Amino acid sequence: MGNVSSYSKHKRSIKKIPKFSQTESEHESQEKLLDFYLSTGTDSIDRTHMYHFIRACLFQSNFSSPIEDKLIEGGCKVLDIGCGAGTWLLDLSNRYENSNFFGIDIKPVFPQEIKPKNLEFIEADVTNGLAFHDNEFDFTHVENMSFVFTPDQWDLVLSELVRVTKPGGYIEVGGRRNSYVGDGPIFRKISSAPFTSCSKRNIDIKLIYNLDSRFGLLPNIGKVHRIEKDLIIGPNGDKIGIVFQDLALAYYTSEMAIKSLSEEIGISEEEYKSMVGKKLIDELKQTKVEVVHVRFWTQKQLS
Repeated sequence: MGNVSSYSKHKRSIKKIPKFSQTESEHESQEKLLDFYLSTGTDSIDRTHMYHFIRACLFQSNFSSPIEDKLIEGGCKVLDIGCGAGTWLLDLSNRYENSNFFGIDIKPVFPQEIKPKNLEFIEADVTNGLAFHDNEFDFTHVENMSFVFTPDQWDLVLSELVRVTKPGGYIEVGGRRNSYVGDGPIFRKISSAPFTSCSKRNIDIKLIYNLDSRFGLLPNIGKVHRIEKDLIIGPNGDKIGIVFQDLALAYYTSEMAIKSLSEEIGISEEEYKSMVGKKLIDELKQTKVEVVHVRFWTQKQLS
């Protein structure tokens, strides 16, 4: 069942998230900016759902670790941190009814009542540590957190994933390269704004693409496998490219994006809206903007 003292040490992480003062300050500004990337709005959740299915289509799977036989067999215990709306877990828990799934996120945007019996969600801040025993899970997973975790937080999260994963179990991290190839001037200007805002919060947006090197520094880790899949944004990328374009446009034209990104770029909201409308769509017809998605998976070794 793992080390009980280690469990007690990390138990503090399951707690309600503190409320922040409403006084405007640089700290408050950064909190609002973080809310932009952790949005609980319906539109944001809809985009999360759609992005899940885009990634599954791109990789032709929900995960790359060789764990499916055990999931089908049953009794497998799976943890997803930073689970958001829980789309990945909802998909898996319905497919593998004899295994058990757990999701953790700082904001309770996941379903509270209507969910499979083999799925449990927990509101907690994963950067405080995971309140689970050592060697508890057969499969641990984190995806799409490159705009959220600082390098130090990534180190903590990865070490915690290793700690709570059973020897012989699998650890998988997914994300995308946060830079583009073949982009035009309009897309480049708009897409670089979130990257700039991240740097102000000490977020290294390029770290996710080279996370295998950080994995290699952890104890009890086997070979780190890397899988990359790329797509072209827009009509030159076939059906999946058009769907990704629609998803990107929904993000860039959201109310919070219009306000936050126009300020970051240094233009008026009206100028920003003009750029992310017909001008951007026309540019994407002429370009082949490549976005690369990446997964890393590894197996925990015996101590």
